Amino acid sequence: MKRKVLFVVVLGFFLLTAGCYSCKTWQHLNHNEPADKSVSFMWDKGCKPAPLKLPNMCLEQPKPVEPPQPPPPPPAPVPAPVPVVVNCAEKIYPCGACGNVKLEKCMPSQVQTGAEFNYTIRVTNLTGSDIADVVVTDTIVSNLQYKNGNPAADVQGNKLMWVFPSIGPGETKEINSVAIATAGGIIQNCVDLTYRVPLCLQSVSVQPMVAVSRIVPAEVSICDAISYTIRVENTGTGPANNVRVTDELPCGLTTAQGAGKVDVMLGTLAGGTARNITVAVTAQKAGVYTGSAVATADGGIKVMSPASTIAVKSPKLSLTQKCSDVQYLDRELVYDITVSNIGDWAAVNTIIETQIPAGASFVRASDGGALVGGKVVWKIASLAPGATANVSAVYMPGGIGTLISSTTASAGCCESVSATAQTKVVGVPAILLEVVDITDPIKVGQSTTYQIIATNQGSAVGTNISIVATLEPEMTYVSCAGATSGMFADGTITFAPLPTLAAKTKAIWNVTVKANAVKDVRFKAKMISDQLERDVWETESTHFYE
Repeated sequence: MKRKVLFVVVLGFFLLTAGCYSCKTWQHLNHNEPADKSVSFMWDKGCKPAPLKLPNMCLEQPKPVEPPQPPPPPPAPVPAPVPVVVNCAEKIYPCGACGNVKLEKCMPSQVQTGAEFNYTIRVTNLTGSDIADVVVTDTIVSNLQYKNGNPAADVQGNKLMWVFPSIGPGETKEINSVAIATAGGIIQNCVDLTYRVPLCLQSVSVQPMVAVSRIVPAEVSICDAISYTIRVENTGTGPANNVRVTDELPCGLTTAQGAGKVDVMLGTLAGGTARNITVAVTAQKAGVYTGSAVATADGGIKVMSPASTIAVKSPKLSLTQKCSDVQYLDRELVYDITVSNIGDWAAVNTIIETQIPAGASFVRASDGGALVGGKVVWKIASLAPGATANVSAVYMPGGIGTLISSTTASAGCCESVSATAQTKVVGVPAILLEVVDITDPIKVGQSTTYQIIATNQGSAVGTNISIVATLEPEMTYVSCAGATSGMFADGTITFAPLPTLAAKTKAIWNVTVKANAVKDVRFKAKMISDQLERDVWETESTHFYE
């Protein structure tokens, strides 16, 4: 029976292929529909079965005329790409209610065999602290091949591994991978992770950094208040505890309390802060003072400031006074005074005072000196270091003797100085010798007296005044008398020396003679004294007549 059915089917197939064209075949051979559609067999225009007449396949059919070709239709619009459906899954570790880490994986739900596709793995830290040693493992099945990734995986057999040493709070790490499905079927690869949640505590390590410095004036006056600053700084990150500052003062400087050391307890000095200590000291004398401050604190901290120097300066006066060692009476006496600042600071309000010597009277002063009481005073506003002032005072001695002048100079912030000068005031013994005859002319046989007068017209006492008188032969010695006794011998009368002859006084000696012959005679007298370097002669003429 089966053989009969098979035979009928095969026979029908051959009949159709031998004598009939299908609609599709006709269109393919003639590039259009049949000219005479009646010749189609069993198909209508739409290539659907229809009871049509069988064409005469034995006759030659006329070649159909091709109609003009219509313009090509516009291109069909490109269909929009079919969206890729992504399949995602996630897992919370260690559990959904106590999540530390969320693991997510997304890949297409359908891929084409042999074509690359992308898939993504995300790891999110759900905690408020770092998680450590995060290891993501993706297992590759047999019909899946890993191509590459960002970051690249560490391929170990069928395992893809990514290691993250640490993931911060709320931070997400994303892994983008490319793979190929090598065979059809279900692709199921699984991802897993391990991690550690360390328990961490923080403790801040701080370190104080202490520095100390001295801020001092470069130079000050010894009379000024000396003040300087000790600055303590903590430039570190932590407090310096029990901070103590000391400064051993150099010899010659003391605090306001008279101590030779500065010692201040500051306590705690926070990081990034500083403290200033103001120190007031007094200098005992001028000089250069160098010192350093020391700061100590807990933890063995000990620092020293760089050495700093204060130059304490002061004015220093020198005074000289000069005058003549010997001065004659009745002549002006000049005292020259010189004051100099030999210090290294200005002598302010310098005052020069000189006492008027006893036995002298003030005449005048230079450079604005004024008589104040029994003193002559000069005032100088400022005398710079190295400067000199020269003044003078003029006096008139009131008598013979020694005059002493005492002078002082003083200035602000300076020790006073003094100087003295003395002058011996002497007189000038100026002795005038005079000889006069009481009677002239004289008759022979009569007598006349010659008067010898020594007058001290000077200002000093004359001493050892000696008088010697000489007679000519026509004169006969009679007698002599006067300030000192005399002795006659061989025509000469020698008087004893007069010890002193005060200024403005006189001494008189008398010699009486008798004329013994007619002549114009000469009576001669000679005087010598301690003050005279040569003899003084005086002659008096007398006329003897008969």
